[in-house]
Amino acid sequence: MASNALALIYHSSYNLELPGHVFPAHKYSHLYNRVKRDPVYASWDILLPKKAEEADLELVHTKEYLDDLFSYEHTSRTMYSELPLNRSIVESFMYGVGGTMMAAELSKTSRFAFNMGGGYHHSFPDKAEGFCYLNDVAIAIRKQKETNPDLNALIIDLDLHQGNGNSYIFQYDDKVFTFSMHQGNLYPKKEESNLDVNLEPNTKDDEYLATLERSLNKIRKDFDSNMIYYVAGADPYEDDSLGELKVSMKGLKERDLMVRKFAESLNVPCVVTLAGGYARDFRDTVEIHFNTITAFGEK
Repeated sequence: MASNALALIYHSSYNLELPGHVFPAHKYSHLYNRVKRDPVYASWDILLPKKAEEADLELVHTKEYLDDLFSYEHTSRTMYSELPLNRSIVESFMYGVGGTMMAAELSKTSRFAFNMGGGYHHSFPDKAEGFCYLNDVAIAIRKQKETNPDLNALIIDLDLHQGNGNSYIFQYDDKVFTFSMHQGNLYPKKEESNLDVNLEPNTKDDEYLATLERSLNKIRKDFDSNMIYYVAGADPYEDDSLGELKVSMKGLKERDLMVRKFAESLNVPCVVTLAGGYARDFRDTVEIHFNTITAFGEK
């Protein structure tokens, strides 16, 4: 890689075969291949994360929940997941957590570190929810705090759905600021973030980007961050099968560039994770994620 501006992280275990499932869990390998086909990014090193250790998971998740998870048992703690529960899926999540933890570590030397997975923002300390078994961003923040007690982490969550797991986990932590901008009338049951922006159905590019700019300006005044975690969901897209926002592919890349410029203006590193994306044409989801990489990789 020509500079230390952007580090890319990927593991083949991110991929899951879920035939007929709305979650396109094979998107990760398609994104990897998209990067490798690109004349600019094909020569870049893509780093391999290690699997998270159970001690890392315990920084956020309860032992009782992890016991159920590693027993692959459908219990009151695991039953709210909308994914199957088996060894390969749990391993995938552990690698995804490892990828976000690695990105956090790389933020010491790279302005931007991009986990081509992760963003499991619905997972709670004591239960699974949605398509999320383990909360990678929360674990990475807690891990960083072990060696950096002065960490002031800002979570910018621009997935279609509220990052309710992170909002809940950090609700009493004044050194983590949770910001979620999402479609307001959708799943999940809402928790209280430091800043929640509920968007109406049919919100288009201009309104979406203006609202984001206002929100980032407010955060700049309200919170002195020295680390950003960006949950860059592809699902505000106008042709997403689960949402009713109407943001174009171009608008989503402008969103990503706005977050990048915000991080640069504060001179703080930024970890990027993928989160959701359910475009009716699967190739659109892959292209939106790739555009996020280019937004942070361009010089």
